[in-house]
Amino acid sequence: MAETEERVAELRGLAERLGFEIHDASLYDRALTHASSLVDRKRNSFDYESLEFLGDAVLGLAIAHRLFETHPDRSPGEYSRMRAGLVNRQCVARVGQALNIVPLIRLGRGEELSGGRARISLVADCMEALIGAVYLDNGYESAHRFVVRVFSDEVAVADTAKCYGDFKSRLQNYCQGLRIALPRFDVIRAEGPDHQKEFEVEVVVREKPIGRGVGSTKKEAEQMAARAALIYEGQDVQTG
Repeated sequence: MAETEERVAELRGLAERLGFEIHDASLYDRALTHASSLVDRKRNSFDYESLEFLGDAVLGLAIAHRLFETHPDRSPGEYSRMRAGLVNRQCVARVGQALNIVPLIRLGRGEELSGGRARISLVADCMEALIGAVYLDNGYESAHRFVVRVFSDEVAVADTAKCYGDFKSRLQNYCQGLRIALPRFDVIRAEGPDHQKEFEVEVVVREKPIGRGVGSTKKEAEQMAARAALIYEGQDVQTG
């Protein structure tokens, strides 16, 4: 089919741009296909969810390996905090957006009209699914090299952030230093099935909302909201 040929050409263009080979194009098509598009097209195929599960595991291992190589003197707790800061949805979605994978994601009409293409959780899931596809198609070494390369800027930030990911504590300390009330974190949205929940949290300081964050848990969303609030207040979010 012409559509299939066009899709394969798009995927091969993505692979060439991102520096990996494609042997089985169907894996990458699946990684960038949302379930809603299958309903609309009545296609007997698969969406990204299973690959996202696999890619999440590959991403976690590759990031842990890289942190161990670049920071050999850290404690297990420090490694865990740094890894958490690098594999959360906000960070993974940022990488996916920077790699411009979003235009290649297949969505159903309803999902498209509801703004699905801009959803952080969806972009992050597809990015993880893409990592899973690279792993299945090329093996772990290639997937590891891919992750290290495309997350290099994020790892560089983690390199200078001694408290990377603990933005909530930093915001609380900032408020205490100003002798003002501690920040209030309000959940303004919680949607999705239990296994794929998305929370949006707004942080209020001086009775004024100054930051929002999204995450797969309330805690993660609070951290991202606190980060946004620190930026709003002119604080350096990289130096801890």
